[in-house]
Amino acid sequence: MKKFIGKMVLFCLIISSILYFLDYTVTKGLKKTHFHTFNNLNKTFNGEINSDLIINGSSIAKYQISPSIIDSVLNVNSYNFGMIGVDFAPEKLQYDLYVKHNKPPKTVIQMVGDLTLFKNEELLGFPQFAPYLDNEKIKAVTQKYKGFTFLDYHIPFIRYIGRPFDIIDGFFSFLGLELRKPTGYKGYFEQDRKWDNSFDRFTETYKNGQFIKMDHELMTLFEDHIIECKKNKINMFLVYPPTYYEYNKYIKNQNDIILYYTRLSKKYQIPFLDYSSNYIVNSTEYFCSSQHLNKKGAELFTKILAQDIKKLTN
Repeated sequence: MKKFIGKMVLFCLIISSILYFLDYTVTKGLKKTHFHTFNNLNKTFNGEINSDLIINGSSIAKYQISPSIIDSVLNVNSYNFGMIGVDFAPEKLQYDLYVKHNKPPKTVIQMVGDLTLFKNEELLGFPQFAPYLDNEKIKAVTQKYKGFTFLDYHIPFIRYIGRPFDIIDGFFSFLGLELRKPTGYKGYFEQDRKWDNSFDRFTETYKNGQFIKMDHELMTLFEDHIIECKKNKINMFLVYPPTYYEYNKYIKNQNDIILYYTRLSKKYQIPFLDYSSNYIVNSTEYFCSSQHLNKKGAELFTKILAQDIKKLTN
């Protein structure tokens, strides 16, 4: 019996050592990679961004606001922190991490939409946080969503299982080699695509329309963020981007959502730029889906937005 217990202890020690070694190597490597999944957080923690203007939001920021156009029109150094499939809590997390490790921005463009304050159950882009689960802020936010499991937080390397490309990328980056090349520009990803059929699936699913409930906890967090920016003398612009006009008809309380942002704008005396009725919304020429502009639409919209901000700042 003692021999058996001894062998089991030895086996567990060997497995633990292997897991710690794998975890250390992959984690160190992924913290060095420039691949887009991890690039924003890596640059954030390394204090490499230090931009004058930050674009914050979900995919409505990531795919729709071009920093190169913002920079050229406003004469600034901007960065797009858009994250796919998130509500406001991960957006606020990214912002908090940024200001902790980089110089505070002078201006924040906060993209807002129908789903910004709708509480998601899942964290779609959770793998980007995997190398940083030892960070208390990241741990506190990611634990509120489906994505990482209890074992991911407490057993080394488990969080990478099922993601072979991340593991391989981590090993190569640890050795100083770039396996996956970086894509996008300053966090922006252009969608050089034509109109797809996702809107047909949406209308089939929500034949009678969709009511989007705003979460009170997220609403409080959002308002606190505005107060914080005002206190730190950071200029903030709330921006509601164009969405295809037919889609707008299916969101039953879209007017109420826009009215909420309008009220915040008046309460805190910050500009709210609402493009829900802009001429862009009327043509699929500018969209790849009902909620996202394609490259042509995004560049046009960014130019319009930048010019509007320029007028307001002047």
